[in-house]
Amino acid sequence: MFRSICGCGNSLHLRWKGDSTTHFYSLKITSLKSISHISKSTIQDYLVNSCGLSQESALKAAQQINIKTLTKPDSVLKFFQNYGFANTQIAKLITKYPPILLADPNKYIKPKIEFFRNNGISDPILAKKLSGDPNILKSSLEKRIIPSFNYIKSFLRTNENIAIAFGRTTRIFHNLPKQSITFLQNHGVPESIISKILMTNPRTLIENPDKFSENVLKILEMGFDPSSLMFAYGLCTFSGMNKGIWEAKLAVYKSFGWTEDEILSVFRKQPVCMVSSEKKISTALDFFMNKLNWTPADISKYPTTLFLSLEKRIMPRCSVFEVLLSKGLMKKGEMGNALIKAEDVFLKNYVFKYQNDLPQLLKIYKTKMGVL
Repeated sequence: MFRSICGCGNSLHLRWKGDSTTHFYSLKITSLKSISHISKSTIQDYLVNSCGLSQESALKAAQQINIKTLTKPDSVLKFFQNYGFANTQIAKLITKYPPILLADPNKYIKPKIEFFRNNGISDPILAKKLSGDPNILKSSLEKRIIPSFNYIKSFLRTNENIAIAFGRTTRIFHNLPKQSITFLQNHGVPESIISKILMTNPRTLIENPDKFSENVLKILEMGFDPSSLMFAYGLCTFSGMNKGIWEAKLAVYKSFGWTEDEILSVFRKQPVCMVSSEKKISTALDFFMNKLNWTPADISKYPTTLFLSLEKRIMPRCSVFEVLLSKGLMKKGEMGNALIKAEDVFLKNYVFKYQNDLPQLLKIYKTKMGVL
């Protein structure tokens, strides 16, 4: 009498009881599609061997899905492969959202992918972003994705700009930051600045609405003009770090004798001056203030210098300036402007110009650059 059947790995095990003896048979199989139920261990094997998940990820994923046949999971894998998803991207997507394997790809996934493709999002960007954020595939195309897309496009205008924003984050297309955008509008931020934030740093807008509002008010309190581009950069920079890190960076400036007004003055001119790590800010301030004897007012005139590379930009150029200053061919006040010049302009005006009288300048510069 036939008693039981079960699957394990790629083997099918049958238990058969005769008149007085129980017999066991093990058959190798190439497909599990005909079995009405697949064990969790077999699902785990499938997730590892066919989908590329790690053992740990497969174990977790197997608890979330109940696969009865491999027909649908196989069709999902084939679907993503046909759209140019790499195996690693497919594995990443399934790890984040295992139930995707149970979806009808042509009914639930294809319309969303085709919508984005038809609106200028390339296949490589789609594969990269959807594997990183499969939540968008859970969203309704008609009720959420299309309305969000159209709202965002009302600011960004072109598919090219939409593609840039999509490449930054897909979350704004299924978690529309309308409340945050309305808050900006109500505080005098023009459409051009909102568009800039949407395109270059849309993650800023999908922060918790209360926290976002608090950050906007703080930036305005610091003296940023809401109609200026620096407002966008200041908001994105400030929103991108927690309070502890912000306070720690302020403390670095203050340790070099800066007042809070002086710090905010340079932050308003160049928000990127607060992006660098505390160590890099400290190293830069030490060089400018202790080696070059610059004051906060000097640095505030050329705040960009704070995040230029000391080793590859500042120090090599200063080695040239040292010679020119000693020969009376340059004034100290020119250094800030010279440091931010493009490489070809710097070489033309401060090295090649004096090639006949000071041929050693190029060698000094290249030595400091590490190319000699």
